[in-house]
Amino acid sequence: MPRGDYNIDGLPYRIWVSTIEKQYRIRLNKDVQDVIPWLKKDPGPIDCIGTPGPAGGLQIEPLILHETLRSEFMTALGGARPTSSESADQWIEAARFLASSWRIVASIESSRVSMTLPEPTRRLLRLPGIGGTVVVFGFGEILEVWDAVVWLEHVRRLAKARISLMPEAIEEIERR
Repeated sequence: MPRGDYNIDGLPYRIWVSTIEKQYRIRLNKDVQDVIPWLKKDPGPIDCIGTPGPAGGLQIEPLILHETLRSEFMTALGGARPTSSESADQWIEAARFLASSWRIVASIESSRVSMTLPEPTRRLLRLPGIGGTVVVFGFGEILEVWDAVVWLEHVRRLAKARISLMPEAIEEIERR
């Protein structure tokens, strides 16, 4: 094993540990493209959207996927405006979710992928400031950025439940 290489090869999922740089930029090695298919492209920008992830952290996806959701919602919405008595309805919850999204640009460079974390996501999701550490989780289309401490707490909870977690996960995969 080469010095400094602690990754297990051939897995479809991975984490990267990154330091937040000036201008709240994170940089990932080019190997992130081996795990996240939508990052595979020639050098240049990819317009993305960041939303609070269902498990935690900031989930980043191509803007086009979010635009499809938003477009369908806006079409169904038409000119409707909610009343205060509708504030617990599912369509209002959908609006809350769509409102909690921020544009992010993933820059594909020759040897890395970088992105700048928008200010609202740093404050709302309590991501660390410049010099802080984040964990980036990738698996298929999923790309998440977590505060490293929060990630570790989350994974520790999973570790405590691993006896039941793994059979349930395998069953869920088989039902797909």
